Amino acid sequence: MPTIRFPIACLAAVIAALAALAGPRPAGAQATTLEPVARLDVPAALVELAGGYAYVAGGETFQVVDVSDPSRPEPLGTFTAPGPIWAFHVAPPHVYLTAGLEGLYIIDVSDPRAPVLAGTHQTAGQALGVTAAGTVALVVNLMTGLEVVDLSDEAAPVLLQTQETPGYQWGIAGAGDRVLVVDQPSGVHLFDLSDPAAPVEQGVYETEQPAQSIVLGAGERAYVIYARSGRLEILDLADPAAPRLAGSYQPARSSGRFQRVAAAGSTLVVPVGEDGIEVVDVSDPAAPTLAAAHDTPGNAQGAAISGDLIAVGDGDALLILRIR
Repeated sequence: MPTIRFPIACLAAVIAALAALAGPRPAGAQATTLEPVARLDVPAALVELAGGYAYVAGGETFQVVDVSDPSRPEPLGTFTAPGPIWAFHVAPPHVYLTAGLEGLYIIDVSDPRAPVLAGTHQTAGQALGVTAAGTVALVVNLMTGLEVVDLSDEAAPVLLQTQETPGYQWGIAGAGDRVLVVDQPSGVHLFDLSDPAAPVEQGVYETEQPAQSIVLGAGERAYVIYARSGRLEILDLADPAAPRLAGSYQPARSSGRFQRVAAAGSTLVVPVGEDGIEVVDVSDPAAPTLAAAHDTPGNAQGAAISGDLIAVGDGDALLILRIR
């Protein structure tokens, strides 16, 4: 049975440490501090926040957690995948899971206490990333590229199209008709999905090193993670035919290695493994600024942000923090 433990460390000490890590900040900028709120002991590597729930995955376990009262997260239903969960996308009442060689799993979470398998789609290769647009799922499968899957009948998904990229596909992000695919080693490929059955490649951002993951942000931005070097790049997508580098950021501590990033407005939350998380202000993409940091007790692998709440997948626990 999962247990809930509430932090008892001195908040003043935490705030002082965060202020020291954040370093000098521009005149007139508002100080950012992070307040630990709660901890829930569940397998947690990946996390998303939506509608008062945290959706959490660790290993083969997917779980829904009620965080409507952030100080008392309540574990609800679970689903066990047939293999390790590489990524998931929340689109209530469904969650789409990629389970490696097992392909795509469609989970009905309309009853959060009892997630139900609604359908599956076997990908040609190892499914590593997924997003969705309406009744279409977009999956990268490492070997053949971007798969466009029709989910009109969720119990019997239909492959509409496969759009190949030159190398190995590791990550995906999408919103509306825009889809970005991370390909190793060629870079980030931008696609127009106005017609899902016929994706059109619009442009390519050629990366200098193999990229691992990507997130779409506000204001024609995308954030790319290079796990090997720990570099985060900010892309300007205003001209999709010629995406350009707008800025970059390295972890504040040399041992930190970014794996994923969560974005909300001009705020990024980036997990840096055993060094915890960093909160980065990208109001000026050419000069990102460390706003706060928090050294989590475990291995921070995933994060999500909604309003003033941050959820962290810390390996063997889900952590809830509040931005002050």
